[in-house]
Amino acid sequence: MKESKILHLDMNSYFAAMEQQAYPNLRGKPIGVAGKGKSERTVIVGASIEAKKFGITSGTPGWEALKLCPQLIIIPADYSRYVYTSRKIFSLLERFSPTVEVFSIDEAFIDLGNACSWEDALQIAKQIKQLIRTQVGEWMSCSVGISYGRTLAKLGSELQKPDGLVLIRPEDFAEIAERTPIEKLCGIGWRLRPRLNQLGVTTIAQLGRLPKSTLVSVFGDHTGNWLHSIGNGIESRRLRSFHDLPQEKSISHAYTLPRDITHTADVRRVLLLLSERVGVRLRKKGLMARSVSVYLRFGDRTGWATRSTGKEYFLDGYRIYQLALKQLEKIPSQKSIRLVSVAVTELCRQTEIAQPLFPESRQAERVVLAMDRINHKYGELTVYRGSLLGVKQKIFNLPDGRNHRLYVPKISEINPFLKRF
Repeated sequence: MKESKILHLDMNSYFAAMEQQAYPNLRGKPIGVAGKGKSERTVIVGASIEAKKFGITSGTPGWEALKLCPQLIIIPADYSRYVYTSRKIFSLLERFSPTVEVFSIDEAFIDLGNACSWEDALQIAKQIKQLIRTQVGEWMSCSVGISYGRTLAKLGSELQKPDGLVLIRPEDFAEIAERTPIEKLCGIGWRLRPRLNQLGVTTIAQLGRLPKSTLVSVFGDHTGNWLHSIGNGIESRRLRSFHDLPQEKSISHAYTLPRDITHTADVRRVLLLLSERVGVRLRKKGLMARSVSVYLRFGDRTGWATRSTGKEYFLDGYRIYQLALKQLEKIPSQKSIRLVSVAVTELCRQTEIAQPLFPESRQAERVVLAMDRINHKYGELTVYRGSLLGVKQKIFNLPDGRNHRLYVPKISEINPFLKRF
């Protein structure tokens, strides 16, 4: 029986390339895309190919990136545009197969089936690369890996960047495994790698030669069996179309503040904005929630989390805020706050829940849905609760005596973690 051909597409320096595509004057220059633009606490979420040559990667703090590359151009992220283009790219991929599994905002797997030959798969990969350049942008490129399993297809796309194309057939695996470090495999990160190194494993081939019993005893049944299989080039997991993915388990938003804040009123305002944003996403997906979690990270990098469950399901951001607000009373200390996060869990579809019994509850839902329609048509925060009115005008004092306006992001500046479309 022929092997199924799996193709993995990975857009090269996606966020930065999108900005260089939109603004030709940025092409060929080191670009760092950041969540908060030039804020002191910004973190690089995407680096251009030119910036990566200086050692700048996703997650590099802004100050460190500028130290590595003083000529780095830091620009704010435009997540809504990135998501829109991702959807366009994934739609292009569906021309070649109905089974496209989204791995992240800039990565996807395609199941080409077992009737497709290796040569046909190579030709399809070349067509996809050309389609992206002609229909998405001439500055946009991708690396493609083709193999008989997800992990090896992703390995192929990692082996040749940027703009690469690597084919790993069953007969190619042994040679590649001998010279490829284990950290190149998706799933082997900073936790697994040192433990495997202690066992004398540094390459994929060495991993495959290690007895399964040893791996299971050290890493447990699930991880041990997976490591043994992938070390021997064995994969059986099938792809699932992103249209068929199960409902997500939670929806959340987190925001790192440009300055630590200590006043409860300031925390409440940020909490309300995040709650409203979670509510918008909840309604957009046709879901309702019953539990709210709050996480705070303090200035000393310690954290605190709590969770509250309501008696009824809700979809209103203000209801999320009310449950989150009650939890603030449980904060064990008065430390300055660096990060605020709000999440909802225990999700279900709106169609599975009966309509509210009381007229005022039904009216409140209609108001919220009307606000969604207006904001969708005329722009985010065109209509918002009066409680948010003072957010951008709020001024608070820092320890050094200077006055700074409390920076609260636009909704589009808060990065949604893309689980699926």
